[in-house]
Amino acid sequence: MAEHVVKSPRITITASDDSDLWNKDWTISLTKEGKKIGTFSFAGDKELGTVPIHVELDEEYRNQRFGREAIIMMVDWAFRFQNIYEVSAETDRENDKCVKALKKAGFVYREGEGRMEKYSITKPKTAWTGLYLFIGIALGLVLGIVFSHVITGLIAGVVIGVSFGASLDLAAKKEREKVTGKHLK
Repeated sequence: MAEHVVKSPRITITASDDSDLWNKDWTISLTKEGKKIGTFSFAGDKELGTVPIHVELDEEYRNQRFGREAIIMMVDWAFRFQNIYEVSAETDRENDKCVKALKKAGFVYREGEGRMEKYSITKPKTAWTGLYLFIGIALGLVLGIVFSHVITGLIAGVVIGVSFGASLDLAAKKEREKVTGKHLK
């Protein structure tokens, strides 16, 4: 049995070959009935930090939001991997349903050549600074109360929290740039 399964109340997406998740088709099936309704794939030309996707649904299951749901589920799954920062898809510019599904899933138009258009979605940047600012404020308040100097404790907590969070965000940004070769703003 496949170890890699992505599941929602409506659909289940199962890897057909756990030893090759990025080049082999995944099976899309209805969660309750278990009936296969299509395939999902990361196969295609990969760039540093970017993987392509392709969804193919059986005719009777198109236009029911199964494609968009599969795209969202698998993008979330792919972004769990440390070195995946972008997911891309190509479609015929005349395929309005596919373009609409990609846009509703958060994809943005990137470029077009002839009849084909490329869309992609990028992994959100990290936000450690905000988290550690909050932790620093809480810790600073506690220290300030314990040592009877709340303002000093708050200032120390904010400075430490922001410094630590910013250093984590900077490290994540450098790693992304190293993998993708693209500089972030």
